[in-house]
Amino acid sequence: MQSTFHFLKRSIIIAPLFLIILSCHAQTHELETFLNRIETEYEQISIELGTAYWYFYSGEGEADLLTPKNKYYALLTNDTLNNYIQTWYPKRSEITDTILQRRVAIWHNTLLSAKVEYDADIMKARNDLEKMLEVKDGKKESSDSISLKMLELIKLRNKKAQDLGFKNYVHLSFENNGLGYDWFNQFIENLDKATLEPYKALVEQAKKDRNIKQFDQRGAYQFIGLFYANNSPKIPGKYDNIDLVKESLANIGIDYSTFHAQLVEKQLPAGVGGQGIMLNIPMDFRAVMTLGMDISVWMHEMGHGLHGLFNSIDHPVLEGYEWIPGNSTPAFSEGMAETSAWFTRNPQWLKKYAQMTNDEIKKQQETLNTYAPAFIRFSIVNFMKEIELYLNPDKPYEEIQIELAKKYLLIETDKIRTQNLNDIIYVSYPLYLQNYLLADMIACQIHQTLKEKFGDEYAFNKNVGNYLEQFYKDGEYYSWKQRLINGTGKELDIKAYLEFYNIK
Repeated sequence: MQSTFHFLKRSIIIAPLFLIILSCHAQTHELETFLNRIETEYEQISIELGTAYWYFYSGEGEADLLTPKNKYYALLTNDTLNNYIQTWYPKRSEITDTILQRRVAIWHNTLLSAKVEYDADIMKARNDLEKMLEVKDGKKESSDSISLKMLELIKLRNKKAQDLGFKNYVHLSFENNGLGYDWFNQFIENLDKATLEPYKALVEQAKKDRNIKQFDQRGAYQFIGLFYANNSPKIPGKYDNIDLVKESLANIGIDYSTFHAQLVEKQLPAGVGGQGIMLNIPMDFRAVMTLGMDISVWMHEMGHGLHGLFNSIDHPVLEGYEWIPGNSTPAFSEGMAETSAWFTRNPQWLKKYAQMTNDEIKKQQETLNTYAPAFIRFSIVNFMKEIELYLNPDKPYEEIQIELAKKYLLIETDKIRTQNLNDIIYVSYPLYLQNYLLADMIACQIHQTLKEKFGDEYAFNKNVGNYLEQFYKDGEYYSWKQRLINGTGKELDIKAYLEFYNIK
């Protein structure tokens, strides 16, 4: 009788638990079924918008950006979608399917960003600016009218972010781009501290050499010019860029002919050197380079292609479409693109294709080491200009540029040439520019790992392509930090990056 009692007691306890498990399973199955349907629609719109941007940059057709954006708006403001994500995001740890769990997290980030970028007023301002910045028949809108419209867009983004409970758009963006606002601030502080003294030494030497009392903008730009001049290889005329891309990929075991890929040249809007677009992940990649770009730009854009073409995860929201902030980590996407570009800096690659000697390669690296502090500080100025616009929207853009030039480039005169707000990246890819410096660090770390694993000749080892696939294949399933750990054994190693340029 006692054993029967215990059996009944256990049954009474287990039954509700079993029902709870069944109920949770049914609910997550319902969630998954809904997301499968909504992501099919999401991917189709992404392909349409990618095609429209391809036409915008390549000029191969009429760039109808508005229609797919309106479709995005309808999808992203869908009450059922938003209710599902609002319900499941706080309790996503209860979802046993880790892929579904990650999909919920990415949808949360995507919908949060969409509440800003697909706000009706912000969409209108973006569309107006993209039309103003599009080059047609060699004519563009005046810089003054673009600047006024750009400031309006910045204030609208800030206002919407504040309505969502954030201090401003910068805080929302960095909490949603995989970096984090506090991490980013510490990142800038560390770089400033590490590069200040070697950069000061450059400045003092330049003043001595030029016999001037005040360091000026010309001197700073000379530093940057020397870095970039040695960062991009000079290729003999017998090589065509597209052929060199194909051969460089073949050297590491990647057959370009198996891809649906297209690379072309055309004059692009101001501020854009190249634009790689995954129209359909992983089926269709296209890139357009502005006229005269060197091989490293071609390889960078092809790196964007590899990132998408080798993506094998079969869930559109995890594939990394770039059209809504929050859907991916742009710093890592650019890092994988720059990983491709860094093959053009490999000593063995330079010997074969740039026909450089060991002494020439050594001298080039020494020059890069000398001016790397200037490159890093110039990069900080470049992306902090936009960040400061959001943090201080009432401060004149000219004043922001002058203050940053004095702080990071140590310019000692007030005669500083400033720029207008006519950069398409501020419109279509807000708060994006810091990703290029992070990309350089990611590429450096991966190439150091390639050298450790495959030796000095890794740029000609056909096993390298297979190794690199691990960074591409899982899309956004893993965080960018975890992907670096999986591939290199550690998170982003800023110290190792500085040491690579002999900054200690």
